[in-house]
Amino acid sequence: MELATLVSSLPAVIQAAIADDAGRLLACAGEGAPPNAAVLVLAHATLSAAAELGRRSDSGECLEIVQQHEKGVIYLHALPRHRLLLVHCHSPAPIPALRDACARLMPSASPPLKTAPIPALDLGDALHAEPRW
Repeated sequence: MELATLVSSLPAVIQAAIADDAGRLLACAGEGAPPNAAVLVLAHATLSAAAELGRRSDSGECLEIVQQHEKGVIYLHALPRHRLLLVHCHSPAPIPALRDACARLMPSASPPLKTAPIPALDLGDALHAEPRW
């Protein structure tokens, strides 16, 4: 069963969508209109910012984000190949079931790649570098 369809069938889940980092909707199931590209890009940027925070604080990659809002809960889950699962829920009750569904359907997901540290730039060298034109 497709991940978005399985997740959207859980109690209290309104909608589940899978998107890539360019804001393209790859799958969507549940109630209402699918999220637009702006929402999908913003969701991916949120997950990317959290991942950067985790890397800089030596906590590792961000695997998920749970946001509680006035009108419900938004759950973001990192998927392989720069994709994400965006789930809109009525309450935080289905979060454990969401985690379980992701773990069961993504067992072959490769572990996060270790990123090489970015070398420190010497601004003095950059100022005196020859232009490439």
